[in-house]
Amino acid sequence: MRSWKKFINILFLIGAAAAAAGCARSDDDSRLKVHSAAIAGGALTAQLDWQPSETLLDGLDHGIPLVFDITLSAQAPDRLGWETKLAQQHWRRELRYFPLTRQYQLRDPDAARGAQTRSYAVRASIIAAITDLRLPLDAAISSAATQRYVLRVDLERDALPGALRLPALIDADWHLSTGNYAWQAGSGAG
Repeated sequence: MRSWKKFINILFLIGAAAAAAGCARSDDDSRLKVHSAAIAGGALTAQLDWQPSETLLDGLDHGIPLVFDITLSAQAPDRLGWETKLAQQHWRRELRYFPLTRQYQLRDPDAARGAQTRSYAVRASIIAAITDLRLPLDAAISSAATQRYVLRVDLERDALPGALRLPALIDADWHLSTGNYAWQAGSGAG
C-alpha cells in the first residue's frame, strides 16, 4: 500500500513539473505563424513568420533535425452548418545541419532519396526557405465544393532523437505550432 502511494506521488510531481515547465516560456520565445497563404495554379503558397529560439538554433547547429508537419484541409459546410473536411493533404519538411560539410539541408523526408533536397551554406538562408512554402497540391484538395482552407504547421517533436524527446515535452521552446490558419476559397489570405 505504501509503495502505491509513493508511485502516485511521483506521478503527480512529474505531471506538475511538466505542466509548470510547459506554461513557462523562455526569454527568447520562438514564434511560428502564417503571414499569408493562397491556393493557385495547383500549388499552396504560404509565407510564414518564424523567429526560432536560441534552443532550436543550438539544436539545429548540433545536427538535430527539425521536422515540420504541414497540413492543409479543404472544408465546406454540411447541411447543419458544421464544417466538414472534404480533403486533407500532408507534407513534411526537414531542416538539418551537417557539421562536417558545413551545409544546411532542407528536404522532404518522405520523398525518394535525393528528391526535393536543397542545400544552403548559411543558416539564415534555410530559415528563409522554410518560411516561403511552395507545395504541390493533389487534385482533390482544390475541389469546386471547397469553401474554406485551413493550414497548420507544427514542429514534430516525435521526430527528435530519443534522448531529446522527454526534455522537448517539458521545454516550451520545442512546442512550435502556427495553430489553425483559415481563409475562404477563391481568395488568397493575407
